[in-house]
Amino acid sequence: MALSSKYLKERAPVETTSILYEVQVDFQRTMNQIIMEKMMEKPEEMRQDVVPANVTLPPPPPPKVVPYFGQVPIPKHEFPEQFSNFCFNSLFIKNEVIRAMV
Repeated sequence: MALSSKYLKERAPVETTSILYEVQVDFQRTMNQIIMEKMMEKPEEMRQDVVPANVTLPPPPPPKVVPYFGQVPIPKHEFPEQFSNFCFNSLFIKNEVIRAMV
């Protein structure tokens, strides 16, 4: 894991239980979905002991349209103004800015 990096070795122990729990839950859900899909592909006689007869899977979602160049259209907006506002608001959290203002 990334905990073996030099930066993290020098620091206090990092709390990883919440992110590990999230990864494990995501893995479990994905595996359950894969197993269920594989089971539902089998004939009903082979899955009658595992899956109740009245259970069916919803139809798969239609495939998404992929743009030719891999670009996503962005609506018109005032980029310089929005970027300026972002920088103005986000720089207030930097130590250098806070010390310069005090």
